[in-house]
Amino acid sequence: MSTDLVVVYSPVGGGHKSAALATAEAARARGLSVEVVDAFAHAPRWAGEAYVGAHLTGQSTAPELYGQMYFAANRRGDALEPLRLGLDNLVFGGLADHVRSLAPRAVVATHHLPLVVLGRARRKGTLDAPLLGVVTDYTAHACWAERGVDAWAVPLGGAREELAAHGAPRDRIFETGIPVRSAFARIPALTSLAKTLRVLVTSGGFGHGPMTRIVRSFVDVPNVELTVVCGAAVRLASRVAREAELAGVPARIIGFEKDMAARVAEAHVVVGKAGGLTVTETLTAGRAMVVASAVPGNEKMNELFVVEGGAGVAAAADDVGRTIEHLLQGARLLAMAERARQLVPRDAAGAVVEAALRLLGHARLAA
Repeated sequence: MSTDLVVVYSPVGGGHKSAALATAEAARARGLSVEVVDAFAHAPRWAGEAYVGAHLTGQSTAPELYGQMYFAANRRGDALEPLRLGLDNLVFGGLADHVRSLAPRAVVATHHLPLVVLGRARRKGTLDAPLLGVVTDYTAHACWAERGVDAWAVPLGGAREELAAHGAPRDRIFETGIPVRSAFARIPALTSLAKTLRVLVTSGGFGHGPMTRIVRSFVDVPNVELTVVCGAAVRLASRVAREAELAGVPARIIGFEKDMAARVAEAHVVVGKAGGLTVTETLTAGRAMVVASAVPGNEKMNELFVVEGGAGVAAAADDVGRTIEHLLQGARLLAMAERARQLVPRDAAGAVVEAALRLLGHARLAA
């Protein structure tokens, strides 16, 4: 039995899975059959743990080095590329077998790693279904321009030109926006602020970021109430709760949150790291964002999109409280919230599904 759409993600941060689930939601709303696949479930456990561990360690303990490596790798054809591609195909080869077993009409990948394996299968003719890569940051790193990919879905802005510069044909790059769940688009616009400002502080799914410093920055900032989402990091939640109590900062501490749309809807402003999905969910909901301590690389580019778009500001973790206090002057938060809704499409997930369906019935595009 065939599947209309197979959506593949890698659990490197929560955003890639969120984008996959949003795409699946939009496809099911159109009456399509969908399977969502975790790429790491079809590789040795040590490989997934090593990949995620290296990613998180680099961002948290050596962010400048992480940024240098990000930009150094931002080109096709470097000397280590054949080794990287060969290793990825060897370790994740089981993914292509699993996707083939689902007999998809089309395949969507919301992380670049599955594109290595699935693009190779497309080139060799062992995967019949067209393959769409979904770029989940406001920049397109060279790793997305894998050979064998039929087309790409990218956010509005400069990503299309960046991807084309890395060798992807322009006519195969669709500006869809980054897919988020429809619940974020349904959040009512922010038209006024309460006497007590509700601030949502989010760390991402893995509980990553300078959360205690952000909470401490609200000492002596009047009329604020924090909701702090710490993700899967139980120890972080305990540290943040202790810090808030010691500092006398009103705060509700939450671990992993299944309904982030509800939390964003409650908030007047969102504070967080600049992951592509965190940014897009916040903007789609029409909330201003304070980007705290973005890591060099894709996060800095996402931060730039928010700030230059007029939907938020950047701040060091220790300065977040005072920054928000300053934004309350002159109704700047409301102006940023209004601008946020204008920066992103309202149904990017639906546009991604339409882009995938557009590939059906075409001759094989992959080269």
